[in-house]
Amino acid sequence: MRRISHILLGLLALLLILQAGFSLQWPIAHDEAPLFYEAFLMRTEDRIPYRDIFDFQMPGSFAAYYALGRLGGFSDLRIRVIDLLILSILLLVTYFSIQRFGKVASWSAAILFGLQYLQGGPSMSLQREYLLLAFIAPAVWIAMRDDLTSRHRFMLGFLFGLSTVIKPHAAIGLIPILLFDITDNIQRHKLSVPKAAAASVLPASIGFSVPIVAVITWFALNNALMPFIEIAVNYWPLYSQINGQLVITPEAERIPFLLEQVWRLGGHGIWLIPAAIGLYLNQNMRAYRLASLALCYAIYPALSGQFFPYHYIPFVYFIILLASLAVSTIPLPPSPARQLSSIILLVVILISVRPSSAFLRQIEGKPVNTSTYRANEIARFLEHNLKDGDKVQPLDWTGGTLLAMLETRAHIATSYVFDFYFYHHVSMPYIQGLRSDFMHELQTAAPRFVIEVTSMDKPWVGGEDTSRDFPELRIFLNENYSITIQQDDYLIYERR
Repeated sequence: MRRISHILLGLLALLLILQAGFSLQWPIAHDEAPLFYEAFLMRTEDRIPYRDIFDFQMPGSFAAYYALGRLGGFSDLRIRVIDLLILSILLLVTYFSIQRFGKVASWSAAILFGLQYLQGGPSMSLQREYLLLAFIAPAVWIAMRDDLTSRHRFMLGFLFGLSTVIKPHAAIGLIPILLFDITDNIQRHKLSVPKAAAASVLPASIGFSVPIVAVITWFALNNALMPFIEIAVNYWPLYSQINGQLVITPEAERIPFLLEQVWRLGGHGIWLIPAAIGLYLNQNMRAYRLASLALCYAIYPALSGQFFPYHYIPFVYFIILLASLAVSTIPLPPSPARQLSSIILLVVILISVRPSSAFLRQIEGKPVNTSTYRANEIARFLEHNLKDGDKVQPLDWTGGTLLAMLETRAHIATSYVFDFYFYHHVSMPYIQGLRSDFMHELQTAAPRFVIEVTSMDKPWVGGEDTSRDFPELRIFLNENYSITIQQDDYLIYERR
């Protein structure tokens, strides 16, 4: 059975390497395009998020994409290389985190998560939940030690603090880690509960606060703190009402919706079977830590209320780590029960792990199926028509316009990088104020081109108090612009 496990792991590793090689041809897609374009604006125009760029993302998202953009030169290939470098480091850390359960379990955890990540294709690449794992995974590696020092606890807090400035609810995983550490302090060092809690929580809290204080200080010095607070107070509550189907969830239906979605686990529930077996075969504190983290990050998507596929990346990571314990060889030697658990894990792998659709299209010689074709058309138009000093206003989000503007290094006319905000909760004074401010900026800038994506793959919010009408914008375009390019899925307006 061990030889079969080694052969299977070898085949899975080859599949991982093959897909990783083909992923170098993947274009920038989905959420990458607006975030990299915003990073481009920060780099070339010295724009500060919230002050000069209206977006609701956390500060850590801007910092991460700015760093990635600078390192990759906003090039598709170089960004994909960085993506694979991050993945390689993450898988290496994963291997060492699970090493005490045996080499087969370590390799299984690393290889299976790598395959699951690449299975998501271009739209899953470099998502924020993936980037925050780059901090959470090393924190878990530290937490798996036999005994933690104050320095270790500081680093735990610091790493979770870094993940928190990317997504606030990423901090949920620090709670069980500290609880296990407090329990260990009580049992191992015979400390009282207050002293054990202080020994664990105090250094972790100091580490946790460092990235947060640094971000607050930087934004305060750049006059961006108050705009950030205004967005957090006024826009976040509205955005949180939009579910994973991009529909406004009525308040009366919100709790039932959350409960229904939580139990679905993003379609990854089958991993619970080998995970439960792995936990049963390894009844120790390290396995319990992994189980508690898997539980926390199963709840994680409910904290945002959207349940988008990428929100489950941390849960998938930890449930795969726990499932890999089904083939652990430490502390017990192989036995019939462990052979059966290996077979069950194999069945789950055959059901759940498959090549990404992007990879299969590449094997067949077909282009990767994203909005890149539209971005290429728009980019060609801008390359041939943009002159020095020309500005462009996108009316889009992930439909390809921002990718085209990134490729052509086109400069935006307003602080509103996308128009998603203008079409939900349209009766709310805050949204009305955003519309008014956008129109003022647009009229003042008078960009040469306005590019509007009308395709359904542009995120449109449905449900109560949503609309696709923006009368003031339509009047402004009709009075001042002519349609230069008219396609079924996008329009390009040029100023008369």
